[in-house]
Amino acid sequence: MIAEAGARQAQPASAGIPEATDGETIHTNANWTDVTPRLSILVPTYKDSANQLLSMLAACHYAEAVEIIVYDDGSQDIALTNAMRESVDAFPGAACLITAEHNKGRSAGRNRLQASSRAPWLVFLDADMIPDDEGFIVRYLKCVQDDSAPRLVVGGFSMKLTPFSSKTDLHRAQSERSECMAASVRSEEPGRYVFTSNVLAHRDIMNAVPFDPAFSGWGWEDVEWGIRVSRQYPVEHIDNSATHLGLDTAQDLLRKYEQSGANFWLAVERHPDVMEQTPLFRMASMFSQVPGRFLIREVSRYVSRMPVWLMPRAIRLLALKTFRAAVYGGARHART
Repeated sequence: MIAEAGARQAQPASAGIPEATDGETIHTNANWTDVTPRLSILVPTYKDSANQLLSMLAACHYAEAVEIIVYDDGSQDIALTNAMRESVDAFPGAACLITAEHNKGRSAGRNRLQASSRAPWLVFLDADMIPDDEGFIVRYLKCVQDDSAPRLVVGGFSMKLTPFSSKTDLHRAQSERSECMAASVRSEEPGRYVFTSNVLAHRDIMNAVPFDPAFSGWGWEDVEWGIRVSRQYPVEHIDNSATHLGLDTAQDLLRKYEQSGANFWLAVERHPDVMEQTPLFRMASMFSQVPGRFLIREVSRYVSRMPVWLMPRAIRLLALKTFRAAVYGGARHART
């Protein structure tokens, strides 16, 4: 089933097909109107296929009890769209693909997914993530069955199923150090470790605390959202991890850092009490006052991109950290 529409205001989803807006195309599978979902699994994507994720979720226990909504944020790739439609049609539960005409950004995409969903509990799962085992859906269902009170539940992040590649080894090492943590560790600072690549939220939270569309491009919109949620609702961490498959090369990771400086300082403006306590803030603030930060940035860029056989990974990680701080320092200097 396909629905198309022009520029109309999106409305909360009902039992029917979500209402298209702003030139979107909406495709639902044959199960859509027959399923009353207990969970809505919401998948934002841009120029990446969600097919492997859909396939893995289809193999999970109780897949027929959920709905999956994929939001393609303006990829404008007909072949990609057709392939994801086939995966949507094959999913054993309810499934929907919303294809946006133009890119609107990560915050707007997640808000659109929430508005299209029907279940009281929502799982945000990035397209380049896959569940680590077949009990992924069951564990989240148990969470909502055991305690129906509105809260945020963070499942966790892993590299368990990510194939090793020398091209992405730096991103892998950075993720293992800063993101792949057990629930017991994340629980020590629950608001800080909210990764929207794999998180369960009650609908009341999304209605009260939507993602901030002022964050454009890549980076920090999820951290800022997690801080706001933690001020109003409980944040619980559990071990229900998903693997991040979409690791970046060092060059692509450096490029993303270069694009995220404005978002970082916007997060600092929104939550200075939290952000100013981070080592990154202190380093970036220092670099904003250093006249030679351009040279430091370029040297650290060069070292970060060196192959592991030529430069130890620990030094490349330090260079990556220094590069981001120097870039953010420059972004702060440009704002003043």
